[in-house]
Amino acid sequence: MSSEALRHVWLLEGLDDDQLDALSAFTFNKTFRSGELIVEEGHTDNGLYVVVSGEVEVIKGLETDRPQVLNRLGAGDVFGEMALLGEWPRTATVRAVDDVECLGIDRWVFLAQLERQPQVGIKMLHILAQKLRDSDARLME
Repeated sequence: MSSEALRHVWLLEGLDDDQLDALSAFTFNKTFRSGELIVEEGHTDNGLYVVVSGEVEVIKGLETDRPQVLNRLGAGDVFGEMALLGEWPRTATVRAVDDVECLGIDRWVFLAQLERQPQVGIKMLHILAQKLRDSDARLME
């Protein structure tokens, strides 16, 4: 199940089955109750989550008088991918709408796996470069 869930992560889309299986060995399952904050805007966190079941909402400015729900995510959706690569503050809060089960992968475990399988990092660089190129092209339109 975990390697199949990782297949939905855009950052890992170029990995083959063996590479995904190797990464999935280091994933963890975590359950969140309705209303529970999974990640908080402005805080640093160290990994990504794939929603296995339930629904979450992505909220900008939760602590302000005008919070905005930016998105709702359900089974198969992913959030926090960039936390795998660096220790940047979260750009939004993610809150469980109902009881949610997630598959997670920790940055430190992920980076250690990249040291053992550097070809995974090379594939990820290609994916990131393509995303950046696509983003630049959209800005030029």
